[in-house]
Amino acid sequence: MGSAPASNHRVGCYVKIDESRKRDFSGSLRFGKVTGVCAALQRHNYEYTVQIDSGETECVEEQYLQGLYLHELDWVSPHSREVAVGVETHGAKKFVAELIRRTADGVFQVRFPDGSLLENVQLKQLSKPKDSALRTSPSKTPPDSDWLLDRKIQARIDDVWPIRQRIKDALRQLQTPRPVTNPILRGPFVGKDAADSEGYQAHPRPAEHLVVDREFVDTWGKFAGKVKFASTFKVGPAYPRMEVWVEQVDAAEPLYFHAALPVHAGLICLGKYEGNPEWIRSSDIALLGIMIYADGKLCSKLENPALVKHGAQKYGHDSCHYVPGCTSTYLVDMDWIGAVFTLAPSDSDFEVQDDIYNIVTYHEILEEASSQLQEHGNILASERAEVTVQVDLVLTTNYLATVRQVCCGAVRVMLTQKGMDVSRKRLRHVLKHRFRSQAALFPKRPTKDLSKPRFEDGVEDRLQKYLDSTLGSNSNALTN
Repeated sequence: MGSAPASNHRVGCYVKIDESRKRDFSGSLRFGKVTGVCAALQRHNYEYTVQIDSGETECVEEQYLQGLYLHELDWVSPHSREVAVGVETHGAKKFVAELIRRTADGVFQVRFPDGSLLENVQLKQLSKPKDSALRTSPSKTPPDSDWLLDRKIQARIDDVWPIRQRIKDALRQLQTPRPVTNPILRGPFVGKDAADSEGYQAHPRPAEHLVVDREFVDTWGKFAGKVKFASTFKVGPAYPRMEVWVEQVDAAEPLYFHAALPVHAGLICLGKYEGNPEWIRSSDIALLGIMIYADGKLCSKLENPALVKHGAQKYGHDSCHYVPGCTSTYLVDMDWIGAVFTLAPSDSDFEVQDDIYNIVTYHEILEEASSQLQEHGNILASERAEVTVQVDLVLTTNYLATVRQVCCGAVRVMLTQKGMDVSRKRLRHVLKHRFRSQAALFPKRPTKDLSKPRFEDGVEDRLQKYLDSTLGSNSNALTN
């Protein structure tokens, strides 16, 4: 009478277990140490007790386990399941851990010597343990000092892509306006492996307070992702009257616009830097650029803006606090959604300081368009000519590494001799009487944080020069 076959796996060796129980060792696996073996109910079969983790043991029949060999990790064996794990937060440091599980997607779960587990470990993070590997967990080891810096600083962005070149590249991108016929940007803006309506990656782990809930939809639903124009500043969520929006105005009329992102600024992907998607973070200096185009042409003379003085010392990188080619740049944060902006204030509106560049640029557009029409004899009291003014909202940070035109809107402005006369008088009154008025210095409406570097050369001097060039050298608007 013959003896029964011996068991294939000894107590103390490491094995891999087929989780599917289909004898498929190419899919999901668990790894453990054999702590006991006995005869199974089925003849000529054995059942093994396998310790997966300190508090987890599994009984497995012999046909559903094999000795521990993995072709992608050729150093693990029935004698050891140890690997060295690299994590982004700790630079070149490696941590010894034991394999616990491999999913069907090929990612691993590991356990460190202190018992802590790490999920979703990629194959590229694993290597053969060396004597220098740490036998502790990343959570109990201070992170590498470089990791605390922005990824762009770690990559030495100022060396490989100097900020002057970043400015040129951003300006080149923004020369062309966002097509007004493009659909409004929509989500999803949150979720792993998701993308918004234009293919930009959704935020996998946004800040908890950046939520799009019922209150957000009730407040911003009519305005999200849109730039709309009106002849009054009473627009937006505080004044949800759709009838005040306009698509055409006369040069003599007041003109405002309400602009709103589709969601909080911190949820909108700005693009990719070295293959990694970028979002505005709480530590970033975020910039909102107002780009104004006349008949499709960018209207800006700010093509080579000044840099932040001692930016490398302040922020760890060379910085610029306004968007190249912009009319105005505002400092915002990851919470920002929308606001009201001024192009041509009404007669009673003196709160013009944070929109002064928008106002000047708008009137400059009207003046230039009117001059061109007069040269061709096409602007008479009895005739009507027009210029299309488009506004784009641009998001970026003071790195100017990733820049995105998020939303836009356009309005047709009718040009007549009478309208241009009113326009010139309005600008003169804004610069002479309103710019430094008490109402401008102490506004009642919510204000926007106009980027301060624009004032370094003296805002009054530049506005006076513009006034002299357009309204005559004897204007003296800001000094009288």
